Amino acid sequence: MYDLQQIIDESRPMLEEFLVDAGIYRRGDPIADPQLLERFSNWLSRQHVPDDAFFWLAARVNAFIQEYMIEGHSAFRRIDGNQILLVQPIDAAHGVYREFDTIPVAAGIVRDRSSLKEFLDML
Repeated sequence: MYDLQQIIDESRPMLEEFLVDAGIYRRGDPIADPQLLERFSNWLSRQHVPDDAFFWLAARVNAFIQEYMIEGHSAFRRIDGNQILLVQPIDAAHGVYREFDTIPVAAGIVRDRSSLKEFLDML
């Protein structure tokens, strides 16, 4: 079993290292930057991902989705059993939130080469 809190704690540093290595980010800059979202989405759309790197890349896209929403849209994570859910406020004043597992979303974006930007703009 994975230590879900450790995964959460390591998410941001892992994501920043990945984005720096990809050449599209400067460490310490905001993640919820529309220009970074555009660069990363474009970068993703150009990738041909071999099967053995699929989960590795999907994990980084997952981290980006979570960090982007947390930093820029008041979302937060919640551990539910063996899942890390992203909780997004819809109408926080009235206690309305959307919870979802971002891993299948990230996997779908990588698999289908969908636009990360379009997905996050819809939220």
